[in-house]
Amino acid sequence: MTRHPRIDSASQAVEVMKAGMREIAVPGHVRMTDEDWPFWHSVVSEFARSQWTDHSLELAAMLARSMADLEREQHLVRLEGFIVKRRNGTKVENPRSRVVKRLTSEILSLRRSLALHARARGGDMRNIRRRSDIAKAIEASNPLNDRLLGP
Repeated sequence: MTRHPRIDSASQAVEVMKAGMREIAVPGHVRMTDEDWPFWHSVVSEFARSQWTDHSLELAAMLARSMADLEREQHLVRLEGFIVKRRNGTKVENPRSRVVKRLTSEILSLRRSLALHARARGGDMRNIRRRSDIAKAIEASNPLNDRLLGP
């Protein structure tokens, strides 16, 4: 397993600054609705901008859409109830409950694919958080943002 380069080295700080300048946007071929955007912003804030790849942004968009779908379906299950009546009067589990379970499973799978859990992001949560905090601090104080050194 390859190690990540030290985030606190000068050369890596420069790389993070450069990568942190890029715009984090939904890939053009991925459709999003108004309901997806709050989840998109929540998902992409999980990593420093310098840590996102094109493919991981596609997965992030899929995750945001699934989270919006889950929110909508859970709301409808709460309104309709977990047990509903069929036309013949028999009571059954609301079919939306299965949809909620499937979406929950899909979300967890996408989170694993994006490594949005402690073990995948490097094992020890202290090191993961420290690395992310350092990268975010470098991006926030990035002297390249002042546009004096180029576009």
